[in-house]
Amino acid sequence: MTGTTNCTTPLFHDDCVFVSAINRRGAGSGGALVRLKADGDGVSAHEVYLIKELANHHGGVVRVGDALYGTNNSSLVCIDFKTGETKWDNRSVGKGSVTAADGRLYVRSERGPIALVEATPSGYKEIGRFDQPDRSAKPSWPHPVVASGRLYLRDQDVLLCYDVKAK
Repeated sequence: MTGTTNCTTPLFHDDCVFVSAINRRGAGSGGALVRLKADGDGVSAHEVYLIKELANHHGGVVRVGDALYGTNNSSLVCIDFKTGETKWDNRSVGKGSVTAADGRLYVRSERGPIALVEATPSGYKEIGRFDQPDRSAKPSWPHPVVASGRLYLRDQDVLLCYDVKAK
């Protein structure tokens, strides 16, 4: 991978690391899974797969079970963690950031709406969406945060809190 923006936090699971990067021109952008193995001389790395579908800019990638979820420049993508196979790709709310909690994805567009999506590799299943009040004219890059049954959204000098606890 030769991406020039490496903002996404790597994910570690089952002795593997998934990384994603994006290049402004698109060349060399994508995601990769590398298996780490300890040996007598330290640690070796073996590429498991390299994919173009999940070139994440700044919105993060999350793992729920054996599936990875993240946005590329235009859509929300679900990838099989072990194989790199694309399970689905949906326009959803477009490029943005994602977090996972309680089997759901909170997907925040950098330009507007927030969607609640079921975290399942069987297909895109949107539960609902809303437009953020007091929205600034600038791209929203802060990731949504879910803690103690509350969804937090920050946009410039505005902090919003929503009760998302299951009732």
